[in-house]
Amino acid sequence: MSNNEEIYDAEVIYDSDTTVTTEGEIIDIEEPSDYWKLVAFHLQNNHEPSIPINMTDVCIKAIEYANNKEWNVLIGLPEGTTYKGSTHASVETIVESHHLHNFITSDREVVTIKDAEGAVIYQGYGTELKLNTETNTEVESDDDQQ
Repeated sequence: MSNNEEIYDAEVIYDSDTTVTTEGEIIDIEEPSDYWKLVAFHLQNNHEPSIPINMTDVCIKAIEYANNKEWNVLIGLPEGTTYKGSTHASVETIVESHHLHNFITSDREVVTIKDAEGAVIYQGYGTELKLNTETNTEVESDDDQQ
């Protein structure tokens, strides 16, 4: 080594599928699936601040349950993570709070509410939400009262 460089702690990697631990044991490293990478990318890049990468497996579980229409199942959160003081959150809560709508393939109705300018003010799941489709076309003005 040059310039008085020292290595304090190192892990030797033999190839992309195996590695040797500090105890000399060879272990296999599993490459994440493309789907896992897609969900992780969504969590890291479509949120400000980004969602911790350790939520990826939780979100994938929530997507799987949602696609099976099991919206009220409670899923355990990663160690050190809580939702309103609990270490578990419902599938619906995880899907809503992590904006996983585009990953859901079940036929549950997506409700989108937009304001007058077209900006989305609510997007979520639910067939219980009923909107009044009748509009009041009468406009009251101060001139009518005189």
